[in-house]
Amino acid sequence: MAKQNERPTLATVAAHAGVSIKTASRVLNGEKHVARATAQKVEESAAELGFRLNPTAKRLRAGGRSPYVGVVLSAADDALQTRAFTALEAELSAVDLRPVVTVIGDSPDREEAFLDECLSNDLSGIIVLRAHPDMTGIYSRAAGSEVRIVSFDPAVTGAGVTVIAGDEVAAGQLAARQLLDHGHLALGVIGDHSTSLVTIRRLEGIQSAFAGRGDIGWRAYMREDAHDEASAKNVVAAWLGSRSAPSALITLSATLTQGAIDACRRLGEWPALVGIDDFPTAELLDVTVVDRDIEAMAAEAVRRLQAPAGKGDGCLGGSGGDGLDGGADRTGGGQDVFPVALIARGSGEEPPDRR
Repeated sequence: MAKQNERPTLATVAAHAGVSIKTASRVLNGEKHVARATAQKVEESAAELGFRLNPTAKRLRAGGRSPYVGVVLSAADDALQTRAFTALEAELSAVDLRPVVTVIGDSPDREEAFLDECLSNDLSGIIVLRAHPDMTGIYSRAAGSEVRIVSFDPAVTGAGVTVIAGDEVAAGQLAARQLLDHGHLALGVIGDHSTSLVTIRRLEGIQSAFAGRGDIGWRAYMREDAHDEASAKNVVAAWLGSRSAPSALITLSATLTQGAIDACRRLGEWPALVGIDDFPTAELLDVTVVDRDIEAMAAEAVRRLQAPAGKGDGCLGGSGGDGLDGGADRTGGGQDVFPVALIARGSGEEPPDRR
């Protein structure tokens, strides 16, 4: 008998039934050509000891796929990544898959080691929510393996990688146009990592919205690499404390938006503000944001992981022109681009003389 609270093993069952481990394994895995009396002894021993086969091991032996999916986050406190992970976990659970998570922070080595571990353990797939800017190219090493990679980070590309992203250029355009439409001419723009493709594309959208407008002042207020709440708060506090403060702000991530709001609250100054990416308290604080359908993106990511090789590999192409029309369609670019939308809650609709 197994000791109390000690999980019985296959060897325990075999010894209890008086058979070899190989015979016990054949019986419990449903193989044929085992004497009925022997099979009955093994089954009764397993039931008495409370033995259960490891479903993962059984699945792999039968040629099935691992139930585990690697998930890469750059920061656990990033609102967008937290929302995406919550949606992914629900979608994975619905198809009996489970996430194995790593938070890379500022450690490229941790990200590379995690990828190698995922590949060596033959996981069913890897989902990258955000990669370190210096490590986006490492995922190409999975090319030719059975491990599928789906990335929410548009910088992670390569053979065998499916990219699922929001229309980042359109996000920048929408944010800038909302403030221009409400009469703002002096705008502060706070960006994340300057080398991040997400930041680069959002800035492209902002610049395109300002094209041909010589009366717009924003480059003097442009600040990149403010990639956490503290640095964003410091930047906004410095701007609002100057004599020529911007009348409006565009923040390129939910984390930066939260830092900007903290600075405004501390100083009692409330310029108009549009943030890119929604976050849990944004509605309560009346923050205007540009966002995308995270739940739909998560569902598509899991669908891609499960699709048989060579199937389901069409992509969602954004609309033509400036990408603001939504209504994604299937094209062959190897990337799923989901439309974005502006959610007006009040902060982006304040007039320039609000201060």
